[in-house]
Amino acid sequence: MSGKIGMNQLLDTTVFVDYYRKAPRAQQFLQNETALLCSVITAAELIRGSRNKNEQRNVEKLLSKIELVPLNTQIGTIMLELMKKYYLSHGLQIPDALIAATAIEEALTLVTSNVKHFSFIKGLKLEDWSRL
Repeated sequence: MSGKIGMNQLLDTTVFVDYYRKAPRAQQFLQNETALLCSVITAAELIRGSRNKNEQRNVEKLLSKIELVPLNTQIGTIMLELMKKYYLSHGLQIPDALIAATAIEEALTLVTSNVKHFSFIKGLKLEDWSRL
């Protein structure tokens, strides 16, 4: 593990959840780091987690500082293949499949503390956020 996040890494929702739970490391990291990437699916999950307009505004403010990686046809194709391979055997969910497909297609390392949700996906590079 590199121990440092960079432009070759895609941040999973768990990093942002730590930020909103006021984990000092996540607070410092997301407030000070520049050039961060996350999937539009992660952005949607964060908006879905907003409990009111104020929380949604705070999410939108944070997301405005992060480059969102959009979906494309190839990501959709990869996601469908991942669902065929891993839904029945591992319970892979569509949002996680889309995030993983984005990382694979864009040749990014997925940074997450939910390694168990992704560790079985062949070809996906993972970095454990909880160990950085």
